[in-house]
Amino acid sequence: MGEYTKLETVKLEGIYQFCDQFDSQRLELSSDATTVITDFTRRVPQVVLKDVDIDHALYMMVNGHVRSKMVIDHDDTFLGVINSKDLTGRKVLSIAQQRNQARSDLTVEDLMTRKADLHAMPYAMVQLAKIGDVLETLKDLGHQHVLLVDNEGVLRGMISASDIARALHIPVNILQKAHSFKDIFSIIHEHQEMTA
Repeated sequence: MGEYTKLETVKLEGIYQFCDQFDSQRLELSSDATTVITDFTRRVPQVVLKDVDIDHALYMMVNGHVRSKMVIDHDDTFLGVINSKDLTGRKVLSIAQQRNQARSDLTVEDLMTRKADLHAMPYAMVQLAKIGDVLETLKDLGHQHVLLVDNEGVLRGMISASDIARALHIPVNILQKAHSFKDIFSIIHEHQEMTA
């Protein structure tokens, strides 16, 4: 740590206003979708190994100030995505009960959304899209995020509903879609827990 220097700070007495935004446009639903991309060519993706226990994974997310991570195996192969809701919701107890395991024995792999259940958009398509187009896609899918793939078929990035909400300063509510009776049951229980 000796190569870095502590920077000086100043007191905020007498400071009451924000700067004008001359050099940046306010983001809107009609802004280019590329403004809300987490681009893996500029930012290393947040990853977690598949065999990390759920409490440790949640600790990593909270301390890393992220809501989701890409799940990999020990060969760095992409397996799926895990988010903080997966690690704290009813799904945890349900899976532990189904497997007759203690909650503390569950791993990221037990709760992640598998690659086969995820959706992706071509990066080139997103370059031509607006934020509103991506938001409409997320709502239609019933997913909190969508992955981006480039022409070579590798993961190029991700766009999440929470990133859009943060960038536009608006609430974004993506309703999970049910594809089976089991999904309907899970969604109803999650909704009941949130409103209780």
